[in-house]
This record gives sequence, structure tokens and C-alpha cells, in this order.
Amino acid sequence: MRTVRFIVAVLMAFVAVGCSSGVLYDEWQHVDVRGWEAEESQVFNCHVEDTSQTYLCCIEIRNTEAYPYSNIYLNIKTIYPDGEIAVDTNLQFVLADPDGRWRGRKSGKYIDGRYPFCFFRFPECGDYQFVIGHAMRDSSLVGVREIGMWIGKE
Repeated sequence: MRTVRFIVAVLMAFVAVGCSSGVLYDEWQHVDVRGWEAEESQVFNCHVEDTSQTYLCCIEIRNTEAYPYSNIYLNIKTIYPDGEIAVDTNLQFVLADPDGRWRGRKSGKYIDGRYPFCFFRFPECGDYQFVIGHAMRDSSLVGVREIGMWIGKE
């Protein structure tokens, strides 16, 4: 029995290493349980060394069924290492189908979704900042528990 557990553990380690090799950045930030306030942005700092690759950028959203909408509008700012705001855009992400079924992976009371929003080639090495705020009509957005940023090789 110990041998089987050891083999399974070794295989899982290989899979984890293999799957994460193309990931440049993956971070989650908690949102206040009482609600995500419109004036509160989530800030993600990503260090880039390889400017030769094109990366897929994704927003990750962890919500509960208490989230009252089937979509979410987010304002995403990309700030270059020199402080220049390169991109400042509002994007819509669809979290549920018209029949009310959540699109993300459900685990317990949470629904985790990863939503691609662009392919990006970083023009220079350095520290990039992604600032994400919600752009919904409600000033306090309930049901969103965490926001994440995932960047990986395409």
C-alpha cells in the first residue's frame, strides 16, 4: 500500500511540474465577504523577463451562488514598468448560461472560472501591474469571493 501511495505521489508531482512550466503568473486575491466595493481594485504585480513569448492573459473569478447576475463587467488597467497606462478597458465576462447554469467548475459552495481576455507580448522586461475593479451598477457586489490573474504561454 505504501508503494502505491509513493508512486501516485511521484506521478502527481511530475504532472504538477509539467503543467506549471508554461505559467508566468498565477495569483488570487480575496474580496471582502460583505461585498466587493466599486472603489476597491485588486492589484496584481507581475515580473516579466521573457519578452519573446506571447502570453494568454486570463481573469479568474471565484464566486458563490449568491452572486445575483450571470455576467460581470470588469475594468482592467495594464501599467507598464515605466508607469505608463498601456491599456484601460472595460470587459464583460459571462459567468452563467441563459438557463442559469454556472460556466465555471463548482466545488462545494464556490464556482471557479478562468476567462481569457487577451494574448499579450510584453514589450519590455520589468514589473507590470494589472489593476482590476468591477464596473457593475451595484456599488457593492455580493457573491464574489476572490479575483485572480493567470498568465501563461499560449
